[in-house]
Amino acid sequence: MKNETIFDRIAQIIEIECNGIPAQFARKIGSKDQTVRNIVVNRRSYPGYEMILKIIQSIDWLNPDWLITGRGEMRKGNVENDQLVTEPESHYETDINRQLINIIDSQQRTIENLTKYKKADK
Repeated sequence: MKNETIFDRIAQIIEIECNGIPAQFARKIGSKDQTVRNIVVNRRSYPGYEMILKIIQSIDWLNPDWLITGRGEMRKGNVENDQLVTEPESHYETDINRQLINIIDSQQRTIENLTKYKKADK
C-alpha cells in the first residue's frame, strides 16, 4: 500500500493479530485501550517510542523497519537472523500490570456501553 501512514500500518497489524479489535491488541502489547484507540481509530496522536517498542516486542513476525518507516515487507524474512534490542520483560509485563490492564479494559467497555445507552435514551 503506497503512501500509508504509521496509523495505517498499526491498523493492519491489529487486523492480523486481533481481528481488528483495538482493545484486544492493547491487552496483547500491554497498553491502554484508549491509547491504542487514539492512535488507530481517532488518529489523535502519533505512537511514541514506548508504544512502538511494545508492538515490536510483542509481535515476533513484525519487521520493525516496516512499522516505523513503511519500507520493506511487513513480515520479517528470517526471524532467527534478526537481532532486536529488548528491555527486560518485567519492565513492561508483570502479573499486576496485566491484571490492571484487564480491569481498565473492562471499565472502558462499561463506559462505552453506558454512553451508548445514555444516547439511546435521549
